[in-house]
Amino acid sequence: MVGCQLSGQLVENVSARSDPAQTYTLFLPRSYDGKRAHPVLLVFDPRGRGTVAAKIFEGAAEEYGWIVISSNQTRSDGSHEPNERAIRALLPELGRYAIQPDRLYAAGFSGTAMMAWGVGIATGRLAGVIGVGGRLVAEVPPSKFNFAHYGFAGVRDFNHREMRLVDEALKGRVPHRFQSFDGDHRWITPAHAREALGWFEALAGNRAAFAEDLAAADALQGLEALRRYRAILRTYGNVGRASARLAALEKDPSVQRELSEEKKWDELEAGYVNGVFARLPSILAQDDLVKAFRVPDLRRRAARGGAEGAAARRLLEAVYGQTSFYLRSHARAAALLGVAVEIHPERWDAWYNLAAAHARAGHRKQAFAALEKSVAAGFRDAKQLAADEDFAALRGEKRFEEVLASASQ
Repeated sequence: MVGCQLSGQLVENVSARSDPAQTYTLFLPRSYDGKRAHPVLLVFDPRGRGTVAAKIFEGAAEEYGWIVISSNQTRSDGSHEPNERAIRALLPELGRYAIQPDRLYAAGFSGTAMMAWGVGIATGRLAGVIGVGGRLVAEVPPSKFNFAHYGFAGVRDFNHREMRLVDEALKGRVPHRFQSFDGDHRWITPAHAREALGWFEALAGNRAAFAEDLAAADALQGLEALRRYRAILRTYGNVGRASARLAALEKDPSVQRELSEEKKWDELEAGYVNGVFARLPSILAQDDLVKAFRVPDLRRRAARGGAEGAAARRLLEAVYGQTSFYLRSHARAAALLGVAVEIHPERWDAWYNLAAAHARAGHRKQAFAALEKSVAAGFRDAKQLAADEDFAALRGEKRFEEVLASASQ
């Protein structure tokens, strides 16, 4: 069993005993002495960035006395094999630490949120899961969740509606909560991590988090306040102040209008998904992809407030994700990336990928133009650019050397 000499710090690249190629970042709270048992949080980052993800939970883990084990090998996309191998190696690692076997939790973002759900369903060992920016998938339906669930999604996350659907499906099944935050498709902040761990502490009998939970609800308005108070009553039972505020919100005409508007534009979002993403082969065959993805219309709607603007902004993020990343190996990669830079010309990654697509196709002038825009938008990794085989045909040219110099600044 690992001793307390490692407590209070992030320890990187710990090798799993059953599979040394599998590594993780470890955090043991300062209270860890190897004798008293602690809750454990397994963290699955979609890009295998064990330390990056562990830092999100480090402060809360120290405060509440949790162990964090954050894998370096989990992935959001591609084959299931890397994730299966990571889990096979991580679960036996629990024997190295003083843990509470009935308080094992997991956290995942994007594709690894679904991975965390799958681990809970398959093993029956998880007390709770923090799922960030996941989506409904047939393989891990909410009807099979056997653990408490704290869901998060940014208001501009293309999976925001899906995460609300997951939360709705959990009613009457297991303890559950959903929280929006101001952001797109990304991990939660350390403050949100603290809220989630505090909620799991409350479910385990620690009522210290209640006052903060109630204060956070009191600071909200409208639909967000309604949802928070409902979650508080589900967690703590009948609380006079929260019950009274919830009753008032449920009768508030403005809140009912918010609910109605959200439902209306959820239907627009669902219709777009079924009408565009479900028909990608025919969409991609069209000449004007910006028009085919309805980007001008979505932009007009995104400029508006309320539920309509929020739904349109999420759809623009979904189109951006599809065209800048998921479809970049498609034969029409340059045309697709043209849609991405139309949506977010301020982001360097889409310009970089567009430059790579043009370079592979032999379009030197367009490749240089896109590379220069990538640098102007913030790309600063000359080492990556110099080694990227996508740009092999451009090396040695004066203009390429100038771009390298700019990316070094």
